[in-house]
Amino acid sequence: SNTASMAHWWVAPHPGSEAALLLGIAKVILDEGLEDRAFLERWVNWKRFLEHVGRAGASFDDFLTALRAQYAEFTPEWVARECGVEAELVRTLGREIGAARGAFASHVWRNAASGNLGGWQVARCLQFLVVLTGSVNTPGGTQLNTANKFVAPRWTPPPPQDAWSELL
Repeated sequence: SNTASMAHWWVAPHPGSEAALLLGIAKVILDEGLEDRAFLERWVNWKRFLEHVGRAGASFDDFLTALRAQYAEFTPEWVARECGVEAELVRTLGREIGAARGAFASHVWRNAASGNLGGWQVARCLQFLVVLTGSVNTPGGTQLNTANKFVAPRWTPPPPQDAWSELL
């Protein structure tokens, strides 16, 4: 594709394993302390997460420890077996995305999200990387749906309906 031709890396995991790859990247970011702590502490409902896992009243550092434990199984080696992507490439991608700090921009390809059973999890896992890096609606980051969306006005708007329809 035109997009892939301009990319630094073109990664092709086994079909349906994209979410697993993204969770492996998230694990690298968490394990190597590349997350944007200030963003997470301010914008993530980490206290509620700690309540959910039975650790109400714990600190933000406890939250990060619990988060690392939550994603412990998604090692680069596990990703390599599951996705067919080399473990060292998973580490490299995690480090590069983690280093982006507020400037990680991503886009969910519709086929990954809708073409596989549970594929909508791809969008959730990709957004997890955006949040971990503090790249939500930041310069160079992933913009919110309406932050910079241009919708051109129609040249000639369609006429209003002149008959009743239950479908409308």
